[in-house]
Amino acid sequence: MTTNGGSPRLATRTPGSEAGRLDERSARGLAAVSGALLALAFPMIDWGPLAWIALVPLLWASLGRGPRAAFRAGWIAGVVFFLATLYWLVLTIGTYTNLSPLVSVGPLLLLCGFLAIGFGAFAAGCERARRAGLELALVAPPLWVLVEWVRTYILGGFPWVSLGYSQYRATYLVQFVEFTGVYGLSALVVLVNVAVYGAVRRWYAGEAPSTRGMLAITGLLVVLVAWGYWRVQELAAIPPKGSLRVGVIQGNVSQDVKWDPAYQEGTIDHYETLTTAAVAAGAELVVWPEAAAPFFFQEEGELRARILDLARRLGVWLVVGSPAFSYENGGLLLHNRVYLVGPDGSADQYYDKMELVPFGEYVPLKSLFFFVDKVVEGVGDFRAGQVPVVFHTARGNFGTLICYEGIFPGLTRRFVAGGADFLVNVTNDAWFGRTSAPYQHLAMATVRSIENRVPLVRVANTGFSAMVDIDGTIRWRTGLFESAWRVDTISWVGIPTFYARFGDVFVYGCVALLVLVAGFIMSGPRNVSMDGRQPV
Repeated sequence: MTTNGGSPRLATRTPGSEAGRLDERSARGLAAVSGALLALAFPMIDWGPLAWIALVPLLWASLGRGPRAAFRAGWIAGVVFFLATLYWLVLTIGTYTNLSPLVSVGPLLLLCGFLAIGFGAFAAGCERARRAGLELALVAPPLWVLVEWVRTYILGGFPWVSLGYSQYRATYLVQFVEFTGVYGLSALVVLVNVAVYGAVRRWYAGEAPSTRGMLAITGLLVVLVAWGYWRVQELAAIPPKGSLRVGVIQGNVSQDVKWDPAYQEGTIDHYETLTTAAVAAGAELVVWPEAAAPFFFQEEGELRARILDLARRLGVWLVVGSPAFSYENGGLLLHNRVYLVGPDGSADQYYDKMELVPFGEYVPLKSLFFFVDKVVEGVGDFRAGQVPVVFHTARGNFGTLICYEGIFPGLTRRFVAGGADFLVNVTNDAWFGRTSAPYQHLAMATVRSIENRVPLVRVANTGFSAMVDIDGTIRWRTGLFESAWRVDTISWVGIPTFYARFGDVFVYGCVALLVLVAGFIMSGPRNVSMDGRQPV
């Protein structure tokens, strides 16, 4: 830093100033690199460590170029990221709608462009805060958390591939999410990216990186890993409050025949055979996948009677998914439902899916998207359930997450807060084919076990079915597109976590911090931080 008449001014090469010399093409290229690196951190590639540096190119392309240029860079990074992680939607849309595979690219581009607005808002917000003289480490993590939290609820919610999920395999590091939810993990990854960006900037400017800052970040990571290791050992030493032998049934029933009446008898025969084998291996609770019963189970009939008789004959609790219907004001309403059939053949406990799939089970903003049901085969006008029902058995209580409900932390904690000892996630990932989507879906569901300290039983029609321990470890998983059954013992410790009891307190704290930041920015322009440097 040099002076002129006693007034401080920035030296020619200060952290954050070189970005302004990037031309638009170079900035777009860096932003695209950032999106690609971030995508590689997620399954199937699963190079999780890349997430810790993936945002550095985006910050380089954004900061020092003005909020509008920063937004463009962020939006480009977001588009690349979501295209690389959600590409499988082309297969899903093209296979199960009236759209050709080529035309189905359109909806994917629209969705990715919409989701990328969050990335753009993040980059623009960081640049605006930098221009106001605020430290990036103070603003970037809570801003990213706010973006992800909004994405969880806007237009029905689509919190797929939130940043924190890239670390699902870092067992000891991620244990602190029992306090913050997955949002805290996302914030940590952003914080490290900011620290790395700051170090690279200073090195590029010919200055020594901030030793104090790097030591603080390193110390934080060491403390979190050490605490996570201790926490895992502590949980393993706690005597279980209860246990249960659970049978997982992966039917691998093709979507092409699933709803064909000619195959209904054969489908039930198949599930009956697999269930009988699981019970012979000691299963006390047997779980079928989402909508495994290809008929309205609520109606009396031969197929319903067979399932009730199966539970009675084997003396087992049986979880069965089935479509359902009800009437309201003379209109027919559809439900995605799961029933718990008791060993006595009763079926009075059921749960209706609360988080419906946008443009699959219902159409958000239907007056605007009035044409969707004309092009999408089987798009339903489903009615969401209103209550997170906890199923009760003689051996333990559990909540059932249907399909992608398993990626909603706020919903999941309501089951545990309501008395669930463990979680069951039933799904039908046949829609995804052999893409990265089944890998992503399983990875995200594992974090629910850590947040709530309950085991998770995941049962998918075509895979992956799995058992997840309370520390988020995937004990085992089945293969894709194979018919299989597995029996394993789950146990639970019955310790309520901070997140299960109080929810998204961490998110609210981030919002409060951002409100203070916004007030600081609006109070007047600032060009330098307290030490006379332009913040990075």
